[in-house]
Amino acid sequence: KKGLGSLGSARRLSASGLQTVEITTEQTAALVDELLGKRWSRRTGTFTETDPALRPQETVEATCACGSGIPIRKIVIDGQVVSLIALPLIFEQFLEANKTPCDDTARGLLETVKIYNSVPTEDEQAYASTLLREYAEFCAEKEPVR
Repeated sequence: KKGLGSLGSARRLSASGLQTVEITTEQTAALVDELLGKRWSRRTGTFTETDPALRPQETVEATCACGSGIPIRKIVIDGQVVSLIALPLIFEQFLEANKTPCDDTARGLLETVKIYNSVPTEDEQAYASTLLREYAEFCAEKEPVR
């Protein structure tokens, strides 16, 4: 499209080929940024701030490259609101396995949550106790009324 001339071979790109690769990567990055709604700085290797008005509203699902949605749940840990990916599914899995809210379950919840989420080592105890409390509430909500 840019009329840069011969690209050279796959093993040895010409100057035009290298320029074509650079243009293609910039256009691809711009397309991905548009799809994700975030801007990435290749120079700093971080996301750059976007206009707050352009930010998406509160998310209730995280999306994956395959297009499926992964539910999230926001919980408060030591006064901080934390969004945990897959927490509703983890709770469902533990409930289906007949895991009761107890210390062993708290450890299992924490280890499973750590598969999908970053948990600071120094906050693991706070996460475990909060996860256990949230799971107990989840179980109480799901318990059949007699």
